Amino acid sequence: MIRHSLLWGALLLSGVAAAATDPTKPKNDYNITINYELGMHCTGFDFSYCCILPPYNSIQSQVVKTARGPHDKPRLLGADPKDPMILVDGNKRFKLEYGHVDNTYSEGAKLYYWTVPYDVDGDGKYEASENVANAYWTHLYVYKDLKGSNPKHTSKDSEKQRVGIEIPVPVDNGPAGAAVPSPMKGGHLHYTGEAGTIVFTKSPVLENVPIMLTHPGIWDALGLPLTPFWDSTVTKNPITIVESDIRPYQEAWVRMVDAKTGEPVLDSHTGKPIEFHGTNPIDVPNCSNCHSNENANGDRYTLYKREFAFWKGLGASDYIAGLKATSISILQIHDAKHGTKFTANYNPDSRSLANRLGRDPVLCQKCHADNVIGVLASKGVVEALTGQQVPGDVRIPPLSEALHRAHQTVRPLPDSQGRTGTCAGCHPAHRQDGSLDGYPITPDGRNHYANADNRDTKGGCFAGRDVHSNPNKDKDGVETPEHLNAIGKWLQANVSKIGNGQHGKGLWCTNCHNQLSRELYQRDHITHAFRQEGETLRNKSLEAIALAIGVTEKELVERYLDPKVMLDKNGHDDPAESGILLNWAKERTEADIAVIAMQGGKPLIHKDEDGDPSVTILSADPMVDPDSLKLPRGADDAIAVPYRAADHGRDYWLAPGEPHCADCHEAPYVEGQGGIAYPINQPGKYSLMRYSKGHAGLACQACHQSIHGLYPVTPRVDTTTYKQAPQYNPDGSHGPLKCAACHETNQYGVPLIAEGKTWKGKKIDKDFDAAVTWMHASAPDLGGRNPR
Repeated sequence: MIRHSLLWGALLLSGVAAAATDPTKPKNDYNITINYELGMHCTGFDFSYCCILPPYNSIQSQVVKTARGPHDKPRLLGADPKDPMILVDGNKRFKLEYGHVDNTYSEGAKLYYWTVPYDVDGDGKYEASENVANAYWTHLYVYKDLKGSNPKHTSKDSEKQRVGIEIPVPVDNGPAGAAVPSPMKGGHLHYTGEAGTIVFTKSPVLENVPIMLTHPGIWDALGLPLTPFWDSTVTKNPITIVESDIRPYQEAWVRMVDAKTGEPVLDSHTGKPIEFHGTNPIDVPNCSNCHSNENANGDRYTLYKREFAFWKGLGASDYIAGLKATSISILQIHDAKHGTKFTANYNPDSRSLANRLGRDPVLCQKCHADNVIGVLASKGVVEALTGQQVPGDVRIPPLSEALHRAHQTVRPLPDSQGRTGTCAGCHPAHRQDGSLDGYPITPDGRNHYANADNRDTKGGCFAGRDVHSNPNKDKDGVETPEHLNAIGKWLQANVSKIGNGQHGKGLWCTNCHNQLSRELYQRDHITHAFRQEGETLRNKSLEAIALAIGVTEKELVERYLDPKVMLDKNGHDDPAESGILLNWAKERTEADIAVIAMQGGKPLIHKDEDGDPSVTILSADPMVDPDSLKLPRGADDAIAVPYRAADHGRDYWLAPGEPHCADCHEAPYVEGQGGIAYPINQPGKYSLMRYSKGHAGLACQACHQSIHGLYPVTPRVDTTTYKQAPQYNPDGSHGPLKCAACHETNQYGVPLIAEGKTWKGKKIDKDFDAAVTWMHASAPDLGGRNPR
């Protein structure tokens, strides 16, 4: 830890010196970008009773060899085709070591995951590798490799190599196991190549659904079981950990070493090892603020008190005892409301330190579909309660829908502006300095900002952190206009008030996560994303958008752009009125997933050797004219069907169900098309940012960082990301990355090799904004594929 921290400081100091001498030339021989595909991951770290999400934090990087002269082009570097861990630069061969500062392991003092038994095969015995860490991933499988290969063109179950069963997950590794080793310590990044990293899962109506874990052209360490606790923190007894020990913005590092000797490669500018640091965000949700006290339990649910008392008697901190009590509270309430028997054998008098539940831990995705981890099928209610499949069984809702709708309805926690506080109330909002001052939810589950504004928060995984809530963004890195469409302009003028001289507080979660994003996506049929050619509503007026989706302009503003809590007489958010709950409604616009073949008014089905059905997909572009498609034998029609027809997880956390840069920003400041990661994204539709590439094949996140933590972040909340961009930018600015990070530029920041380019008939040589716009607009729109 000390060596890395000292080196990190030295790199920053050397960066400041370089910026002072020549801000027009790259300061590094190589740039190694670092990000995680999401700006925040949250999970518990004790799986002895239950948990909603498994640990899964990737390191994603790209390596750029910077320009060596005024007319030299930077180059994006890939791997030896025969060895994805060897980085190649001409005749030079390197490897990329990785790790985290003061966070070298997880299982044991920080994580209770592999050591928690779980009867994976249901035979009543606990064999080797039968634990929660393996049980979580058994729905994912491969046939040969992690490239989507299927040599026998089969879907036969006996041919599938299942993660967690045939491919067990080693302790402190990502779920790819031995196929692509991703250990917490002592590993090397792996290049995803032309195909990306792909596993398969099963849909209710389709075998071999590909799940792209990492898109092509990325160096990654996949799905690390990272926790928010430093090694130095847990030298004490783990049960004495307190909430202020959480460090959500973990500091990943990647170092270039000689492939043969393992010796660090030295940068010619500084003489120091080529090593970069970046953010790997992981935090713990706030369930205990309501579930370890009377707020959620009232007088009816009391088992949590026994659990809390047991752990306090062993010397546990209030925080750890509260987390244990929370699990029991959640399970007891679930039993009462849904008829499950999770706590039927709970023994409050047991002295066991492992599991007092009298059964295996409850993994929510064993019943609920959840696109986040690739579980596409929900059980029916009767099936979940009895184990019996019956005709007409009512399908259990997707996990995201069930959680969000229940909590938003019953605990909407509005602030004085009417915006829900549940986002930051449930999702984590810890700061890197450990301070809980101004934490958005009180210890007894109330909105700290009920009489103020949620955006006054002193920290959060988005609010108070991201560029969209950073009032000083234009003084600390951005320096270019926002390039907003009609939606973005309305939000800037009426909500954000950042970037227009009004010194506002920025956006709130529901200004992005709302039903409007889905409405826009469903109506997209683009042919070139960055030029926004084709059909779309995104470049239209608010009046035209409202007309197209069938609402008034007033309703568009109040229920879609800035939805508010609509309290009923019980203090609940009213589903009939709330634009927030529309996002999680059973009946709402949902994008089409594909055009499929029909026979006699029903989907044309074929079955494999096991009798498992699959529909016949004719086009992944749901907007294609069905009459233009050739029908297979036996089909008499073709229609587009919604996501819910193929995926019980619906559109949650996929491109059709998530916000997009293109919702608010004008082209070319938008994502690329989807396609290669289908069905996570789709051709003819805007992809998610984390699957998008722009200039020269760079991932959007390489220059902008990840959603929820986009450059420039505020310095007080996420200090890790704040100090990341100055490693690359010669002028020491805090992001996004500027042209001079990789190119030699003129005094205006424009690359010398691009001075002759024009944008809208005007030369860009003296106009940095025009140069940046040209750069975005000229990017190849390849659906996420690597450019040739």
